[in-house]
Formats: sequence, C-alpha cells, structure tokens
Amino acid sequence: MKQKDNPQASQQSLKSNISALGRLIVSDANPRYFTIASHEASAQKAIYLTGSHIWNNFHDGMGPGPECAEISEVVDFDAYLNFLKEHGHNFIRLWRWEQFKSQAAGGSFHLCMTPQPWPRTSARTAKDGKPKFDLDSFDPVYFERLRERIIAAGERGIYVAVMFFDGWAIHLSPAPDNIEGHPFFGANNINDVSIKSILDYQVLPLDPRVQELQEKYIHKVIDTLHDLPNVLWEVANESSGGGTVDQNFAQMMGFSEVPDWGDSTEWQYWVIDVVKKYEQEMGYDIHPIGMTMQFPVIDQTRVNDPLFNSAADWISPGYDDEIFTEGRHPMAPDSPPSHWYDNPPAGDGSKVVITDTDHYAPGKGDALWAWKSFVRGHHPILMDFGIIMGVNPPDPSAGSPGVPSYDFYEAARYAMGDTLRYAEKMNLIEMEPHGDLTSTGLALANPGKEYLVLQPNDTSDPFTVMLESGTYTVEWFSVNGRETKSAENVTVERNGNTSFNAPFSEAGPAVLYLKQVKRGSA
Repeated sequence: MKQKDNPQASQQSLKSNISALGRLIVSDANPRYFTIASHEASAQKAIYLTGSHIWNNFHDGMGPGPECAEISEVVDFDAYLNFLKEHGHNFIRLWRWEQFKSQAAGGSFHLCMTPQPWPRTSARTAKDGKPKFDLDSFDPVYFERLRERIIAAGERGIYVAVMFFDGWAIHLSPAPDNIEGHPFFGANNINDVSIKSILDYQVLPLDPRVQELQEKYIHKVIDTLHDLPNVLWEVANESSGGGTVDQNFAQMMGFSEVPDWGDSTEWQYWVIDVVKKYEQEMGYDIHPIGMTMQFPVIDQTRVNDPLFNSAADWISPGYDDEIFTEGRHPMAPDSPPSHWYDNPPAGDGSKVVITDTDHYAPGKGDALWAWKSFVRGHHPILMDFGIIMGVNPPDPSAGSPGVPSYDFYEAARYAMGDTLRYAEKMNLIEMEPHGDLTSTGLALANPGKEYLVLQPNDTSDPFTVMLESGTYTVEWFSVNGRETKSAENVTVERNGNTSFNAPFSEAGPAVLYLKQVKRGSA
C-alpha cells in the first residue's frame, strides 16, 4: 500500500507561492492597520483588508428551503476566489457553521453543513439518521479542506480570517435544530457529551469535558495552519453578551419563552488566551486574532466595550447607536441606519477595526459605505447575501424574499476593490483620518504629503481642503462611474483652504487624491 503523503510536506511548494503575502502583525507606527511581520520598521507598509463573505464559503450543504438536501450542495470555492479577484478583494471571513442541520433567514435556507471537525463513524445514528460523531477523533477531510482553501486563497493574494466557533446559530437560529443539529447534542455523539443551550457551550464555567474538547479542536486548527502566512483567527460570530430579547423576538425564533443565553465574554477571552499561549508554547508564528460583536447585550450603546477591552488584535464592532436601545435595531422595517454604516466614527488606532455589515447592516451595502469606512481608518467587509446561491447566478437581477439580488451589491463590491487600489497606491501607514481638514468631513491624510478626500454628495458643489504650502498632483475618481481623471498640478502658496470641484460630467460622489511633489516655503 502506498504511504499517504504528509499534507503539510506535500504543500511546501505551494506555501512558497503565498509567502510573498507575509504574516500580519498590528503596525506599531499606525495601529489602525496590519503590516508584514518580517519587514524592518523603516520599510513597513500598511496592509488594508477588504472583501465579500457568506455563510457557506467553507462548508457544503446550504440551499433553499428548510430541509436538508439528499446530496449536500457543493460550494464552488475556485469560483468564489475568482469572484473576489474580479472585484479586487483581498480578504475572506471564512465561516465555521457548527450544525449539520439548521436553518437561517427565517427558515428560507437550510444549513446542513459538512464536513465537520469530527468523523461520523458510529454504527448508531444521530438525529439526522446518519452515523453519530466521535468527538475524541478528528476528521482529516475537514482539516485537509481547511488547509487547502487557505493555500488556494493565498495563491490569489487573499488573507483569510478562520472562524473557530459560531455563536449566532447556536442561540439565534431556529429551534430545535440550533441545538439538536449540533454534534455536541447528546443524541449526536458517542462520547456522552450533551449540550442543551449556548450556556453549556460558550458561557463559563463549562463542563470540563466540553472545554477540553474545544481546546483540542483549537489546537488542531492551529497545528493545521500555523505555518501559512495569510492566516488570521476569529473567536466566534455573534455569541451571547448577557442581554435578553422580548417575547415577540423569542417566539419568532421558535422559543415559547425568552431564553437565558448568558454572557460569552469570559469564554471568548479564554479562547483568545488559549490561542496566544498555544502559538507561543509551540514556537509557531503568531497570527492576529479577532473578536466580533455579541448579541444580545445588556446595554446596546456599550456593545463594543468587551471588544475594545479584550486582548484581541482586531475587532468587528456592532451597532451602538442611542436610537437602538430598548430592543430597537437597524434591521427593522423603515429603521434608520447605524452610524457604522453611513457615518462611521474615525478609527483611533486602539484596535484594527474590520467593519462588517453583518453586525450593523445585514442586507445592506453600497459604494459610499465602503469609501466612508476606508477614509475613517477601517477595513470594510461585506456580508454578501447576493452570493448566497453562488457567485454565478442564472439571473443576477433576481432576488428572493428577504434576500437581495446579486446585482444589488455590485456597487459595494467594486467600491471595496477601488479602496484597496488607493490603499496600495498611497503611503497608507503614514495616513490617519482627518475629517478636520476638509469641508466634507471625510479624509485620510498625512498633512503636507498626501490627502485622500471623499466628497459624498450627489451634487457637484465645490468643497475645500486645508493644505500646507507646496505643489500637489491631482487625481479624481468617480465613485459611481468608477472613472479616473488626472488634473493639472495645484500649487498652494500659503497654508490654508483650497477649493476643489469634481470634473465629471455627471454629478455624484467623488474622491480627490493629492500628493505633494514640491514643498512650499510657508
């Protein structure tokens, strides 16, 4: 019998192809961004991340209707990578969906996800009639796919945030499959492990057996991927934060009473600690780990406090607007948008912020959202429901109830790619949000050196930029038309406001890029 190749050894030549990406660390010079770990301080450049993601970009088994398909729907990962590159993206939020049977989007879609980390080898059957899981073993199919997909993404110049756990589907997807469709539900494994709610899985203290299995799984993921430079980690998606929901919300989710979901914060801090300690103990390269919005929380206006207070290297905030207290939320019909969507706060560098519509504007996404997020010092990523049925839909203009069409998101997708082009063109590591330097309130700048200004209005009214004296090259970019125009250099004799007017024939949002080519005397 031929000996099976060691998957890590057999991938060495492939790994060399992605090493050019470089392992990420948070930049000391400008901690709004990552930089390459191996570069000398004087040669560091900012790494800006942006891209589209959706629930089934790792697992097979998602499709329309509440019931699992007889044969799992297979996601075309190569087509997904092509889609990302066509739109100029360089980042994937790679989903972990923990249930082998579940639903989402109000039951409009089933998520009967396979593979899972543990093999189904028992003669006894689980809730879905298939073999039970053995939680004391790992399924090589899962981890081989994980490694292969990270490598494939890296070969296309794409970084990947690997999600360890998911919280949302365990407490917020429709009952009873949110729990009964999980491998850790008692009827689904041979190991006498039995969780009955998220309290038993993501809220400390846990049954030592559950926590031990989680830690072994975390170690296995790290062992599988530690040597790949394009890896980031994510603790979990939208785990519980100590709050409650009202009776109507609970009934909508299939619960007869309002559940107690507890607070996952300390458990998430434990996961971060396990990851960081294990990488260090094993002598592995250190990869950035992120923490994302929790739901529900006690005080929505402070939803992001546990993220900023964590040891995470990057975060994805949630909606924290005053208007969304007392159970109100931006997904409600006719609700105003969260400020994270239409007027995001400027990043102050306390954390790298990967701003994800999943956590404050699911179902939304346009070009201005991407540009505003960029010039405020964040990394925009899109929860892209337009690709929920694949990246090559038969009719890109057709949506389904509650799910926008593929075409709906095209402007946002291309805008993300456009922001990445400018991020790579500029010396971004020297630039900070400087809304104070323009009448539009939206700019990245290294004063006296480079300026990127967003004019967000549909009108063609002039606006001002406060410039230091000198001569600057001038480039314009039409946000909607995606047209670039160069203009004559501008010379500023004295520090102060200079007026600009976009040169495009059709009015609309525009970007102005200025770069100094000659210093002034005043």
